[in-house]
Amino acid sequence: MTLIASEPVGGDREIPEVPLALGLAGLVPFIGLSLIIALQPGAAEGVDVPAALTGYGAVILSFLGGAHWGLALRHPARGTRNLLYVIAVAPPLWSWLGLMAGGAAGLGLLSFGLAAHGALDAARATRFAAPRWYPRLRILLATLATISTTAAAVVVAHAG
Repeated sequence: MTLIASEPVGGDREIPEVPLALGLAGLVPFIGLSLIIALQPGAAEGVDVPAALTGYGAVILSFLGGAHWGLALRHPARGTRNLLYVIAVAPPLWSWLGLMAGGAAGLGLLSFGLAAHGALDAARATRFAAPRWYPRLRILLATLATISTTAAAVVVAHAG
């Protein structure tokens, strides 16, 4: 039997351990780099910590766009599939703007992108055939990544 993306597989209400663990591990650079920016700006000698956080945030936001591309590939409804393709390319383009802006502005752009993408996933992901647990995971991860990135943007803006 071939499954399509809109068919739930087993009990898909609980967040599986592996995506939860990997998602939480993915927060380490957000939180760690933000703490370095806020508490120990000189601790990472030779490393542009705000640029490192901007780069990491851009990679993650682009990855999230890729998740929507993956949902589009197997979605049975053509209109939804086309919408998902469009949604999928927005995060990498937004991330690129954040990288080009750099500094507090770049971190602010990424923070907005992470929040917006998290809100979209929370509100609409199950309509796009994602598992029922996906919106809860995205709310958790997007909230913590957004708070970290926003705090770093504020500190960088006030330091500059």
